[in-house]
Amino acid sequence: MMKNSFLLLILCLAAGYSSLAQTDNGRPARYFLQLQNGEVIYGNRIQYKSPIFKSSHFLVDDSLKYNPSMVAAFQNDEGFFARVEAGNSYDDFAKRVLDGPRIDRYYTSRTTYDYGYSPYSYGYGYGGPRTSRKRIYFFSKDNGPLYLVDYQNLEQALADNASSMNLLRRYRKDKWINTGVTILGGGLLAAGAISSFGNSQDVNNGGSISVSPLVYAGAGILGAQFVINLFQKDKLTQAMEVYNYQLKQ
Repeated sequence: MMKNSFLLLILCLAAGYSSLAQTDNGRPARYFLQLQNGEVIYGNRIQYKSPIFKSSHFLVDDSLKYNPSMVAAFQNDEGFFARVEAGNSYDDFAKRVLDGPRIDRYYTSRTTYDYGYSPYSYGYGYGGPRTSRKRIYFFSKDNGPLYLVDYQNLEQALADNASSMNLLRRYRKDKWINTGVTILGGGLLAAGAISSFGNSQDVNNGGSISVSPLVYAGAGILGAQFVINLFQKDKLTQAMEVYNYQLKQ
């Protein structure tokens, strides 16, 4: 009797282990490609390859290749990315940095080139282009297409949330104030520069160089504006965060 019971226990443990192994083997891999036709391809390793002399492609588990035009979104070890349908101005995919429940926020980067004049460069004073990377932000609502993060697009998407709309109105008001302050500070600087230039003409007649107080006033206004804006959180981002937060409550 004891022997039969022990044998039954061994069989039950073996069956349980077999069932667990089947669950692990049948479980979808960690990463995936979501194709334009809705099909989802799972894999333990997903890479985006862009060789110099060959066409770009996604590589799944070092074996399966997919053209980027076939892919709507993908998840790999760097995060979740969705396709940007904004022409050739942006990269094909943007990375998600804010995850719902309804509003997702994404960003991608764009390379800009500055061909400005440089007196320290060779030749006639024109050096090679200077490059910089600028972040472009997008959002999607309810897993829909990506739109640029700006006042007009968010005003439509967040219209059903009063708190988010209040933040958008504050954003628009602050933008008008910043524009006015910039014009005022720049005007004072220009007026001060003209006045200082006029004073410098008197140096030839024995006068002393003096900087107009308007220069200091204009610089002070613009400097204070920069510091204040530096420590203010972007109200467009706040509007999206509040929209999601109130849905979770």
